[in-house]
Amino acid sequence: MNKRQDEYNLSSDKPLNDIEQDVLGYSKFATNLARCITAGTFDDGIVFSLYAEWGAGKSTTLSFLESEIKNQAPDIEILHFNPWWFSGEDALLKSFFTQLRALFSNWQSKGKSIAKKLGVISEVLAKAPIAEAKAVDALIKKLLGTDLNQLKKEIELLLRQEQKKIVVIIDDIDRLTGEEVKQLFKLVKAVANFPNIAYLLAFDRKVVASSIEKSLNVNGSDYIEKIVQVPFELPPPDPSGLTNLFISKINYIFRNVPEKEHDQTHFGNIYHDGIKYFLKTPRDVIRLSNSLSITYKGVEGEVNFCDFTAIETLRVFEPKIYDFIRRNEYLFSGVESNYGYSRDDKQLELKRNKLNTLFEMAEKVPSKVIKDLLLRIFPKVSSITGNIMYGSDHSPYWRKGKHICAPELFNVYFQFSLPSSIVSSNEVEAVVEATSTQSDLEKVILKLSIEVLANNRTKLSSVLERLVDYLADLEKQQVINIINMIFNIGDKLLIENDESEGMLAFGGNNLRLGRLMFSGIKQLTNDKAERFNVLKAAFENGEGIVTMADQATILGQEHGKYSYDKGVRDDSLIELKHQERLEQIVLSRIRADVNASLLELNNNSVNLIYDWARWADNEEITLWLKEQLRKEPMKILFLLKGFCTKSYSHSGNDRIARKNERLNVKNLSEFLDIEEAKEIAKSIYDHTDELDKELIKFFFSECNLFESDPSTFDRH
Repeated sequence: MNKRQDEYNLSSDKPLNDIEQDVLGYSKFATNLARCITAGTFDDGIVFSLYAEWGAGKSTTLSFLESEIKNQAPDIEILHFNPWWFSGEDALLKSFFTQLRALFSNWQSKGKSIAKKLGVISEVLAKAPIAEAKAVDALIKKLLGTDLNQLKKEIELLLRQEQKKIVVIIDDIDRLTGEEVKQLFKLVKAVANFPNIAYLLAFDRKVVASSIEKSLNVNGSDYIEKIVQVPFELPPPDPSGLTNLFISKINYIFRNVPEKEHDQTHFGNIYHDGIKYFLKTPRDVIRLSNSLSITYKGVEGEVNFCDFTAIETLRVFEPKIYDFIRRNEYLFSGVESNYGYSRDDKQLELKRNKLNTLFEMAEKVPSKVIKDLLLRIFPKVSSITGNIMYGSDHSPYWRKGKHICAPELFNVYFQFSLPSSIVSSNEVEAVVEATSTQSDLEKVILKLSIEVLANNRTKLSSVLERLVDYLADLEKQQVINIINMIFNIGDKLLIENDESEGMLAFGGNNLRLGRLMFSGIKQLTNDKAERFNVLKAAFENGEGIVTMADQATILGQEHGKYSYDKGVRDDSLIELKHQERLEQIVLSRIRADVNASLLELNNNSVNLIYDWARWADNEEITLWLKEQLRKEPMKILFLLKGFCTKSYSHSGNDRIARKNERLNVKNLSEFLDIEEAKEIAKSIYDHTDELDKELIKFFFSECNLFESDPSTFDRH
């Protein structure tokens, strides 16, 4: 083991050759098999087979077998031939004869004569493909003056006279192509079927049978039976031996886990309910332990080692299930809310169906194993699929124990597979999956709104753009959940960093939410009255007043309102009377809910003020602003920031667009007397930080520009 292997406790997949290292009982089987081979006579040649699945321990058993044959019958010659080392049918056959010739060359008396004759066959094969029988016969006759059959008889006579036994061990047959398998079996059965030579063929019976069927179009099992006279099945490893092997591996991997975090009961339940069913061969143990050795290094001390072993088991052996869990946190972390007074049997049933589908995705083990394993590490699964309720009072225990079911820790367990700088399709699909309930959807959306990509935009901005593509695949209620989400938490999603900049900008999340809403409503129904009812419910129950006002305005523009284009669209989303009803709902919500915090929305507050002004008297807004500033003069900073705008220009000599910043005094004057605003700004100047002082200075400079040339601000 090299230094890096030792650091990570990595195990190679090489076969064992020291019987003292045997913990799985292979040495006993090898001893008995060696006795069968050495005690028998094979005057006419004989073919043994050792059947075992890939990774079950064939190579280790063969290594032990060689040692036992040498111990029991030292005079027996052993030739270990691995056909996988040689590429192509001809190379395989040539190499076999070359190795057999080299073995005979070491013999005294008749061995050298045998080697010479085998050398002729090897030479011939180097010049003519084995499939061309006539060419082979012609070359042999030219070199020796005899044909292939006569040459074979001469070799057989010499072998009988020599009275020495040879055991040819051929491994990795199940790695060969169908044509290579066919040629190897022809070699064993016909060309090299010499006396006093025993063949031991080691392979996965199912794999080789399938390969033969594809290559020869015959029954693979029947074909093998014609080749093999004495078959042996490698017995499965002792389950307790595999367990002990695995435990020895993970004891080293988790050697630094504090004793207080040792939970033998939890690990025992996880192992016996799930993990052990995946560890069918020594190779399975090595795969999982090597994976744990590498991945655990990155999260050591941050995760529960029992839960981590469970989820890594799924990653290694059931990647589809692992990926589903990673993408659908809402089904696994935290507690299930659909109980008690808030219980929604329909939504609970949807979740239950999703989990049942997940259990059936198992490829390596029965679905029950997957279910039992997930029940051990995700209490929420118990709540969804059964009647076991876990309340929020369990959360401190989960966090303290660093369990995967704690929402704060869930993603830590998957950090090795999460994308680093872009939003993957899997993440978009996770949002789609969460649309089953509004609460789950909002949870996922809000999470994306605080996850920042390398371009400084949030993941949310990309997801909103791509979610439209999935609307056609959703059920009616899922679309309604999306619409309700937009008007409930939309204001929280208006993130400044998600605003596109430049002359080719496509807007911010307000436009992305609008596109999603419009597409969703159209997907939902063609009935305008039904569309209105959905929107009306969302407006009445939602909390996103800015979003409501913004979308009500856009709906009005479809009827020629609020825009330079006074045309009415035939394909408007809803009727004019219904749009006006939505306006009144928003206006009543503004009047009922508006307070000083409105000013803290910056640019979004100005948008709302404009919308407010469309549906009410400007004087109403002016009085409200004066009252807010009278109570808290510092609030004017929020107002000034809100009226700051950015525009872009581009000249013929510019390589990129120029960004122009303005504080639109003209628009501000529609709602607040500028001289009064100046006095308020002066009064707070000495109590502000440097950035706010610069904002106030900018305001005064824009006031001067407005007084000298009001047309500068006419673009608004």
